[in-house]
Amino acid sequence: MVLHLGGLMRWICSIIVLLSVFLNALPLWAQEQAAKSKIVSDLSAEVVNAVGEPRDRAQHELSADYAAYETPDIATSLADPLSFIAIVTMTGVKPLDGNAPPYRLVKLHVDQLLRGASEETELQAVSRWVPPRAPDDARLTWGGPRGTIFDYAEPKVGNRYLIGYPRSTDGSGSVAIFGAIDLGDHDQSQIISDVQHFLDIESAAGSSNFAPYLGALSDRIPWIRDLSAHRLVQSDACNASPACQEAFLSTTESLLHSTRLGERWEALQWTEPLALAMGDLKGGSNGLPTMSDAAVRKLLVSALSDPNLWLADEAFRQIELFDFFHSSGPRECIGIFPSIRKSVRWTEGEMEGESITGTVACTPEQSRAVGE
Repeated sequence: MVLHLGGLMRWICSIIVLLSVFLNALPLWAQEQAAKSKIVSDLSAEVVNAVGEPRDRAQHELSADYAAYETPDIATSLADPLSFIAIVTMTGVKPLDGNAPPYRLVKLHVDQLLRGASEETELQAVSRWVPPRAPDDARLTWGGPRGTIFDYAEPKVGNRYLIGYPRSTDGSGSVAIFGAIDLGDHDQSQIISDVQHFLDIESAAGSSNFAPYLGALSDRIPWIRDLSAHRLVQSDACNASPACQEAFLSTTESLLHSTRLGERWEALQWTEPLALAMGDLKGGSNGLPTMSDAAVRKLLVSALSDPNLWLADEAFRQIELFDFFHSSGPRECIGIFPSIRKSVRWTEGEMEGESITGTVACTPEQSRAVGE
């Protein structure tokens, strides 16, 4: 779930490098075996195994419970309010030129825009579909990003999709498909209804009304809850409202104490942006949201005792990031190794030549600690 958001990620990418996060990353204990750092250099193989084996079990336990929280591809585009959401029909398919893999250049006609305003009705995009070598090989025939159903289904004239794509800037109509739903797949009909449900919430919220997103925190659909939570964290109006902050943190606390493992992990996805610097416009130290305060840290501390070690490790990672961004000056860095409950801080210059395979974060050149 992760949970890799448009405007939020643009802020994060400018000041932070996250080398291990969430379920699709390698287990932290395995990454720490390779860390070239005084923190872990003296760990024996026995200690590494003792640390790693229970975390393997914890990850498998979480993965089994988290299946019900699967996020549709289209959520990536829904997370970015500047992305277009449209229903399109495939009107042309031809091979790409050159020596690239036999991907296809497809032409798309925009039948209906569900989000955004544009006069472009003819688009073109690349489908990375290739004939599978075996029935179970369809998702393993190309490298790179995960892709969407747009890449996994054979492109054919007449195919219809609900797609998400960024605004075209060169006037050519060429777009990258960041999310897609195959409208010919009747099993996806509920997701299409859910997408419209979120777009209705987004429309009701507008630019400053956070109430629809607060209401959506208890939605029956987990990924709609998650998108709404991240919108609230990014919302200037919510960050300026003590009532909104209190309501958000109260719902997050309830999830953290849920008997459902997946819901407790979901809550930690909500708190993560509160531990990450998001840019000067957010008003807190080093660009943290202003709702990132002692109440947030208290929630994270309570999660340290979670019986699932994978969750407890994530809580530790977030606490270390929270403390770092609340206290550090410009161009300082931190390396975090959650499974052994260790972290180390450097200046940017001291990090030169170091090879660290944990979570690494640095403050921007212009920094501001709490109280300044």
